[in-house]
Amino acid sequence: MDQVAHFQRHDLVWLSPQAWASVFTQQMALVPDEFTGLTLQALHRWQQEEWPAVVRRRDVDAKQDEVCIGFALVPEKEPKPRKPRISARVKVQDILEHQPSLALVTVIPFVAARWQQDLRFFNNEASAVGIRWRVYGSLVFEFLTGQSYVNEQSDIDVLFRPQNQEHLVQGLALLRKYQTLLPLDGEIIFPAGQAVAWKEWSLSDLVPEPSHAQRLLVKDNQQVRLMSKLDLLQSLNLV
Repeated sequence: MDQVAHFQRHDLVWLSPQAWASVFTQQMALVPDEFTGLTLQALHRWQQEEWPAVVRRRDVDAKQDEVCIGFALVPEKEPKPRKPRISARVKVQDILEHQPSLALVTVIPFVAARWQQDLRFFNNEASAVGIRWRVYGSLVFEFLTGQSYVNEQSDIDVLFRPQNQEHLVQGLALLRKYQTLLPLDGEIIFPAGQAVAWKEWSLSDLVPEPSHAQRLLVKDNQQVRLMSKLDLLQSLNLV
């Protein structure tokens, strides 16, 4: 597992020709009757344009030298709304480049004009206290590919990695402040990679129950599970 430990959910990876060959082989083996036509063309274009894949949660049977990745193809409107997703695994040595998901400041010029000013304020207030938002989801795919992923119902999915409990409190305060102005969604990522939806955490703060008695839904690189809120808070003291 050491070889893949630094690959986190939502990270971006660029694939070698060997990795792409593996992706196509896996997909044809899994869904030979469905993996044709527009889907096949879309994936070939992904390769030709050298767009990145996204790291996803590991499959339970993934090998130690495999990274689990995914592609979100352009949403389909006809004959019915659908968001095509492709999952695959590639060898660590077949990944050419690897980086975290994009910083929010990178994509602000590319979001709807009505959001840009408030997003700048949101980002600037966070920067002033040492918080750096990252983004994932539709907004990232539209930025990277130039294709139409974002619509009127789309969220702005932010990633927030607090460095300590003070950061957590400050970040949540900003998310609450701006959620009436922006369609904010996303996750808090704790030091060991555990991710909690920030809205779920925010709601838990309103519950009179003490932290040690509360359990929250956590996603990490391996699984989805319930975890003590107190344990997550204490993990910030170990950074």
